[in-house]
Amino acid sequence: MSYRRYTQEFKLKVLRELGTGETVARMARRYAVSRQLIYEWQQKQKDGVLHDSRRAGEEQLLREVNDLQRKVGQLTMENEFLKKTLQRLEQRYPLAEAPADGRRSSVKLRKA
Repeated sequence: MSYRRYTQEFKLKVLRELGTGETVARMARRYAVSRQLIYEWQQKQKDGVLHDSRRAGEEQLLREVNDLQRKVGQLTMENEFLKKTLQRLEQRYPLAEAPADGRRSSVKLRKA
């Protein structure tokens, strides 16, 4: 099954003729295009994507970049909060120093 690519001009011509009162079914038969494809073109035209697909792609990438920057900022704030919390906990409950030979002590620390 092969796919056919339609030019921007052809899509706009079909959509203009639809605006004159033609039905989608009649346009689909006249130009040998599926009705679903014409509906997709209509939706893309409403969304503003049909006119300049490169611009729409750039706008989508900019939205993704902004979302990622927002997420990085959120994660940075959470990271800083957790670092400060860890510092406070380490100051409040200091660890017993490990023996010089590197072995762990069998003595358990009691909670204060």
